[in-house]
Amino acid sequence: MSGNQLIPINETSIEIKKEILTLKKVGENLEVTVDYTFFNPEQVSRTILVGFEAFSPQGDADLYPKNGQHPYMKNFTVNMNHRVLPYNISYVSVANHQKEISLDEIENFDSESFYYVYHFDAVFQPGINHIVHTYTFEMSGSVDYIYNFEYILTAANRWANNKIEDFTLNIDMGSFESFCINETFFDTVNEWSIIGLGHKVNDFMKEYRFSENKYAAAFFIQDGIIQFKKKDFHPKGELFLFKQRFMTEETVFNTNIELPFYIDLHVFFDEIEDKIALKVLQNLPYARRGYIFTNQELKKYYEKLPWYVPNENYVPEPKFLELSEINWLIALKNIKIKNIN
Repeated sequence: MSGNQLIPINETSIEIKKEILTLKKVGENLEVTVDYTFFNPEQVSRTILVGFEAFSPQGDADLYPKNGQHPYMKNFTVNMNHRVLPYNISYVSVANHQKEISLDEIENFDSESFYYVYHFDAVFQPGINHIVHTYTFEMSGSVDYIYNFEYILTAANRWANNKIEDFTLNIDMGSFESFCINETFFDTVNEWSIIGLGHKVNDFMKEYRFSENKYAAAFFIQDGIIQFKKKDFHPKGELFLFKQRFMTEETVFNTNIELPFYIDLHVFFDEIEDKIALKVLQNLPYARRGYIFTNQELKKYYEKLPWYVPNENYVPEPKFLELSEINWLIALKNIKIKNIN
């Protein structure tokens, strides 16, 4: 499915003055919080029918509603001017947006031929109005991606001023996490800030589905969040965030293979080429924290990796490693070294 902006069902004079979109990964879920500041320029209250569109899931997934709701979205809430708003859910034909489908009819539709609309009446008082909208999304995965998340930004252009005057996007995917974002609504990774410790890389790779033939920026976060801020933001592309799977056809690890930054480490080979390659693997947890190596072979290997950020203040302490890293080191003890000399 795709996340989406709140949109007016009909044209309106209401403007978006400010939006703070926050994405936070919690386990296998992504918690989405959108904090809007709207402005009603009229002298009277306006009641606007507002909707949240969510497309049906595709692929190897639950395709139809659960308890009437989207099967991969929960905890949907809307709070306007400090009051919780009730909402209804409709199922709408993709081919004909005017056609609402009943729950009984859905089984006769392919999942790709309808989408969900969570809708509610919003009373905009004259002047400033505040809406906080939340939901939890169970992230998608595939052969190519460990997870991915799409959020429709361009729907914001359907409000009166065709832009967001002050836009902030905060993304918190957790510690020791790497992910990419297609460069569709921004031009350079320098438009992003890392609040914490990490590294960002421009034009890191091309993603084949939603890249609009542009490159994706990469983020390697030891600790903290990333943030994108823009004034008079008129989005021309959508947010597509993904974590690509690490794939290699090699069954014997050697120092020509570039290790990923994953926190979900697992041994992906049958043998180790030699003792140098073993040292590289044994030091991965410390390299992820920026340990500065004095061993020249380790130094040469890790300094070529795009995610390695030297940290002169880091002192390695095995007791502070993640459980996945401890299991990684234990598994290495049982792997055969091909060239022992």
